[in-house]
Amino acid sequence: TINRFRNRVKNEINEVFTQTVLLLSSKGFISLNVEYIDGTKIESKANKYTFVWRKTVERNRERLMKKIHILLGQIDNVIAQENSSESNEEIEFTPAMLTEMAGELRQALEQVPEPSTKEEKTALKKKRKQLKELEEHRDKLQEYDNRLDTLQDRNSYSKTDNDATFMRMKEDAMR
Repeated sequence: TINRFRNRVKNEINEVFTQTVLLLSSKGFISLNVEYIDGTKIESKANKYTFVWRKTVERNRERLMKKIHILLGQIDNVIAQENSSESNEEIEFTPAMLTEMAGELRQALEQVPEPSTKEEKTALKKKRKQLKELEEHRDKLQEYDNRLDTLQDRNSYSKTDNDATFMRMKEDAMR
């Protein structure tokens, strides 16, 4: 077994370790001045939470749709009112629709003359912020749609390998 091997070549392992530390020290990669052992646990796995769940994606997508409807309700621009009719709740927005709306809003904002009063500047800032928020929502909606396309008929998948079945531990890894 591995343990018997380690016990059998214990002295050689210590010698190789010592030589490695001295070599790294002479090359300047490590310092031998101070060493602390405080019992800190550090997990080595980056991207530990790489799974995507269907219910989570669907729930977050619905929340995002509500945010988009609220945002479009706040934007008092003719373009937004034309694209989102009175029955806002029934429209299922797509990233392409939001891209088109954002482009039209951007053009409308560019045509607005330079504000002179503080209130006009504040209103323009608010409209620019709403435009930026709409673009962020569009990107997030695109991400959710891509995830749903990847899921197809499954309930979950791993971000690192979409086809693989992944395993996860229920307990906390750092305990």
